[in-house]
Amino acid sequence: MQALKFDTLGYVKQLTSAGVDPQVAEIHAMTMANAFGMYIDNLVTTDYLDATLDKRFAEFDLRMERRFAEQEKRTSDLELAISDKFAEQDSKFERKFREQDFKFDARFNNLERDLGSLKSVARINTAIMFLLLANVALPALSRFLS
Repeated sequence: MQALKFDTLGYVKQLTSAGVDPQVAEIHAMTMANAFGMYIDNLVTTDYLDATLDKRFAEFDLRMERRFAEQEKRTSDLELAISDKFAEQDSKFERKFREQDFKFDARFNNLERDLGSLKSVARINTAIMFLLLANVALPALSRFLS
């Protein structure tokens, strides 16, 4: 597709009307036509530029989409790995907590048992004290009343 046409006849007429010899004008017009023909392939049309840019932007978009997909996968993998680590730590903490809770329960039960036995000893001591008081106070009271 030729984007630019050079009118050699019109150019020859312009040159001859300006006083240039017709033979020289024809040679000059042919030279100009050849020069335009040689460089016409180097001209960039709007359609060509649009098509080239569209193609390059499409390639760039595709590369970016691939890169973003790769990054998203890596981020997803890292997120999964982090979640697994947190779950593992939570499991360890729960197990340790249950172990400590069990130890605490055992200690607490031992303390309750010891406290229960101390209460029993205190009751026995109270009963003995009451008996001693009765042994000391009753004879004195009976002597006082008689």
